[in-house]
Amino acid sequence: MTEGSGIPVRLPQPLQTTETTMKKILFVAAACLLAAACSPTDGESTTASLEVSPSSLTFGAEDTTPQEITVTATGVEWEYTLPSSADWITVDDGTAGKLLVTVAANPAAEARTASVTVRPTDNDDVKAKNVTVKQEGNANPVVYSLTVEPASLTFGAEGAAPQEVTVTTEGEGLTWSTSTEADWLTVTEKAGGFTVSAADNPDTSERTADITVTPSESSASPKAVRVVQEGKVLPPSLTLSYDGGALPEEGFTLSYNDHNPIYIDIEAVNVEWNISVEDEGDSAGWLNAVKTDKGAVIQVLDGNENNSSEARRCTVRITADTEGIGPFEIPVTQEGKPEFDSTLAEDVDFGTLTGGNYVIVYLTKNEEQAYAFWDLRFWSDGVTFDMNTGTYSGSGDLVTVYLVSEPVYKNDDSEYYLPDGTYTVGTDIYSDPSRLVPGNISGGYRTPYARSHTWYMRMNEGNVEGDACITTGTMTVKRTGETYSISFDFGSDALYSVKGSFEGAFTIGATY
Repeated sequence: MTEGSGIPVRLPQPLQTTETTMKKILFVAAACLLAAACSPTDGESTTASLEVSPSSLTFGAEDTTPQEITVTATGVEWEYTLPSSADWITVDDGTAGKLLVTVAANPAAEARTASVTVRPTDNDDVKAKNVTVKQEGNANPVVYSLTVEPASLTFGAEGAAPQEVTVTTEGEGLTWSTSTEADWLTVTEKAGGFTVSAADNPDTSERTADITVTPSESSASPKAVRVVQEGKVLPPSLTLSYDGGALPEEGFTLSYNDHNPIYIDIEAVNVEWNISVEDEGDSAGWLNAVKTDKGAVIQVLDGNENNSSEARRCTVRITADTEGIGPFEIPVTQEGKPEFDSTLAEDVDFGTLTGGNYVIVYLTKNEEQAYAFWDLRFWSDGVTFDMNTGTYSGSGDLVTVYLVSEPVYKNDDSEYYLPDGTYTVGTDIYSDPSRLVPGNISGGYRTPYARSHTWYMRMNEGNVEGDACITTGTMTVKRTGETYSISFDFGSDALYSVKGSFEGAFTIGATY
């Protein structure tokens, strides 16, 4: 039998195993001879059993004198075990059928208890026996304590030198060990303390960890050393970008009526920055530039169209509070107002459109409303209209017309017709509400974002490559059943003619 933590034990020394086994064999042989001399008559048998005496042992706090356990085994082989926590108990084989139990001196004030278990190895029907080992507490206990110095460490983010921690113990035989969950720390134990090294911190944020120092005696409390490492300090920098790339070297050029914002992405590292607008000449006050969470927004102020034919310029200036960074200057140019909204400087004859149409009638709401409003759009075969997005694709001709007709009321059949007649183009009905009467076409105009009302557009792969803003002329409508014949005799604001026709049925949608 060998001693172990909860593991069956035969003998504490391998050389003793053979000797003791022989003792047991001789003992068993002698017992057999005795049993033969006193054997029962044929047909009788011996009951297997296992007994220990005494059932408990008591030791004083400093009593190291061995005490004996007698094991009486009949018809069984046996072994003993000790729990792993009972490292203060030593069990040795004595003479055959004897165990010698020795305890170490108890340094603590508290009493302690454990059990030696003797169990059969070849008979499951025979129960194991326990011998309780008690040891009194020490009247003059050893006081264990552990201290660490310092209790906290701070490391720089990069290239930090190792630091030392001193561990002081009280109480004979007290040892200690360290542990940490931080993979960026290296702890090297040595006599009287340990060395701590920290790997470089790749992040700009601070990180922390604990090193736990655990004593070998539970009466001494463990200690923790707090470790703080500073975040990586990045050099000051200010980076500007636009639409995922670099800012255009020439700056930004806006149309005369463009109010769309320009978003500048700015990444600031350990630097503060400001933005301002420097006007050139007498054009002050038309451009605004402000800071945002992500950078800056540059935008023409509302109501500040450039009504001059001359372009105007500003410089957006971004400065930093750190020497050597910036300033950054972003030129912004707003084009002068063109003489015409049209870009086509030629007469246009787009022929007969049959490819498609999109017609919306805004029905007359009540008896007091003496008109209906129509949104008409016609295009050639090569153009496609997406009703969900309101966008066009393909190549060809496109005409949009906004006109006012006689009243058109909602009916049960949902059948609506554009009245025959000749409709005349004039100023747009928003700038001149007096033209909101049947027979008028609302002339075209350009906003900062789109073309509105009546226009001709020449499409190329979904893009407008030339357009005519319709400001004069007429449109004549004739209907036969479901089929319309429409002729266009328009004039652009650039004083060029725009002519053509439409033949076909309408696909009409009605709304208020």
